[in-house]
Order: sequence, then C-alpha cells, then structure tokens
Amino acid sequence: MFYSIGIDISKDDFKACILEYNPVEQTERVRSSRKFNNTQAELPKFVSWVTKWESKQPAPVRITMEATGVYYERVALHLFDNHPEWALSVVLPSQARRFNESEGFKNKTDRIDARGLALMGARKKLQLWRGIKPYWSELRQLTRTRGALVEQRTQLKNQLHALNYSAYAIKDTRKIVQQTIAALDKQITKLEKLITRHLDSDPEIEEKVDKLKSIPSIGLITISTVLAETLGFEYFTSRSQLISYAGYDIVVKESGKHKGKRKMSKQGNARIRAAMYMPVGNILSHRKQPYYSYYDRLVSRHGIKMKANVALQKKLLCLMYHLWKKNEAFDAALALRPAGLSASAVSPKGDTGVDTTIPELEMAFFED
Repeated sequence: MFYSIGIDISKDDFKACILEYNPVEQTERVRSSRKFNNTQAELPKFVSWVTKWESKQPAPVRITMEATGVYYERVALHLFDNHPEWALSVVLPSQARRFNESEGFKNKTDRIDARGLALMGARKKLQLWRGIKPYWSELRQLTRTRGALVEQRTQLKNQLHALNYSAYAIKDTRKIVQQTIAALDKQITKLEKLITRHLDSDPEIEEKVDKLKSIPSIGLITISTVLAETLGFEYFTSRSQLISYAGYDIVVKESGKHKGKRKMSKQGNARIRAAMYMPVGNILSHRKQPYYSYYDRLVSRHGIKMKANVALQKKLLCLMYHLWKKNEAFDAALALRPAGLSASAVSPKGDTGVDTTIPELEMAFFED
C-alpha cells in the first residue's frame, strides 16, 4: 500500500487529493481532499496535512501534479528541496486530460482533476521530476521576456501600418505608436545583450553555443530559446523525445475504413517551433546550402511547401541536439546525407526505436 497524492494547481490556489492505493488488489480509496492557497506561507500546511495521514499508517508517498504555466513551480520546488523522500512527478496537461478521459471522468472540476492525478500517479510508472537549475531558469526568463516584447512590437508595427494608410489617421496617435516601438527596440536590444552575457558566463556552455552557431542560419536567439525551453537538452535521451516535446511528432487517426490524414500534433512547445521557423525562413529566402537542396527535394516529392518547411525545422532541431550532445561543430557531409540524419547519428546512445516518453524536465513549457 502507498499514498498517491494528486495536486491540481491554479494561479491562486491548488486542490490536493490523498488516495490510498493497494497495488496487489488494485484498489483505491480517497482518504481526504483539501484546498490550499498557492503561496509560500501555505506550503507548510500542505506538508503537515500529508504528514498527518502518513503517520496514521506509514507508507510511501507519491505526488503527481500538473504543469500549469509557471504556477506549479513554487509547490514543486518546495517539495523537491525539502522532501526528497516523497516521489514527485510533473505531467503534461494533455497527459492528465487523456488519462481522465480514459477513466471515464465526464465532468471537469478541480476536485475531479486532483483525484485523476492521484489515480494517474498510482497506476502509471511516471518519471521523477529533477527540478530546475537556476542557470536555465534565468535564461528562460530572458528569452521569454524578449519574445513577449517582440510580439508587442509586431502588433504595434501592424497598427502603425494601418494608421499610415488610414484616411483619418491622427498624427499624434501615429507618433505615440512610433515612440513605443522605438522604446521596445531598446529593451529588446538590452535583453539580447543580457542573453549573450548569460551564455558567456559559463565557459563550457559558451564553447558548445559557438559550435551550434556553425549551423547555417542558426543564430544566437534561436539557440538561446531552444536551450532555455529544453533546459540544455539535459534530460533528453533520444531525438524522438525531443520531436514529441516540440510538437513535431506525427499523429494518425484511422478507424475501420476511415483513413485519416497524417499531420503534425502541435501538442508541444510552441516557442521552440517559433524559434526554428526563423532560420528556415532565412535558408529558403537565400537558398542556402546544404539545406535548401533537402527542402527542394521534399517539395518535388509531394509538392507541399509547408510540409517541407516543417520537415526542415525538425531536421535543424535534431541537428542542434546532436551537436550539443556530442559537443561537435557543424559538418556539411553529415547534413548532405540523402536520407537525412539517421537515428543513430542524432541520438548519442544510438537508439533506433521510437521513444514517445516525455523527458523528466520542466513540463510547464510543453503547452502554451
């Protein structure tokens, strides 16, 4: 017997459910449910609540929580640092949703979600969460802040374009938008300098980043974004994990005579896909080799440019992963392989099977 605790977290509070599970008889019993404020001061109350039930009948404790934005971090880090004896797992919202659907939970409330997470932690073998290194957390904060400002600047530029062609544009309005864009330009430039300084602060990472820069059209912003969102590929052991995490994996829906189309899942880190879109655009605009030949070959095969574009994004991402893990610089001979990168070339361990498991890393980044 062991205790499986599910935690459903939101911005202001979190709902917890303690489930007593017997793996031999495969029976479960809800012992208690309770809501706590999502504050640092409330965490000792949660720990005392768990300890109270644990002391009644000593048994191992498993805790499963859903990665909801950054709201789960306070609870997860507190448990990780102060209670290593408790097995802690962080799962994707999509994973939790699919599990609840498979269990026949038709309604969706915080209490039901917490119970579903507790049941999921009891029945499934989940990977343990290893925490977040401050270095990657800081880099992620810098890259995400820059990304948010770039989005704001793009919106304002579109607004300025509309004002320039409007028949009733007010001069003062246009001036304010222009000044705001200029201010954003300065802040974005400042953030890019901070990102560079941060990457250079670790000699080992600086060396590996320089090797990633040797890939055609891959720049510092793309590199820093991918590294921040994957925590430096630390917990990835195969390219299939990375492809799934980024949302580049292919899903097929077929039933009986119905043959569904194969399409990209997009159930992954949108920031990585956005970061990979820019270098591919540069490659296609300037017809840079060797990858333009790869793109052209794919288009000639099926005639779908966007499909070839996405395939090239995935190829470059896997190449970044390979070079980072191997600590090697770009080799054009490797890139020119007609069949693309082989599984053994991309995976440091040479695995050739399809691994769809999710790496044990900071899962809040998986969905946006």
